Amino acid sequence: MATHARLTIDMSLQEHKYLKMMSNLLGVSMREFVLNAVSKRIGELEDERLAEKALETLRRIEAGEAKTIPWKSHKKRV
Repeated sequence: MATHARLTIDMSLQEHKYLKMMSNLLGVSMREFVLNAVSKRIGELEDERLAEKALETLRRIEAGEAKTIPWKSHKKRV
């Protein structure tokens, strides 16, 4: 069973040169630079999604469409 996948990205020579330059300045490989950038962006998107979900839940609670569970009751269930 494979534990890795390969991704090929076409980019302009200018973009490649800039990626190489920035990676070099940071002292990392281009692969490491791209993986770090992708991981960071995924984290940002997950944070945005969770924040939107939290705001929607708060809106539903304020509108009376959802109820909260008191901490003491929840603590007993856990």
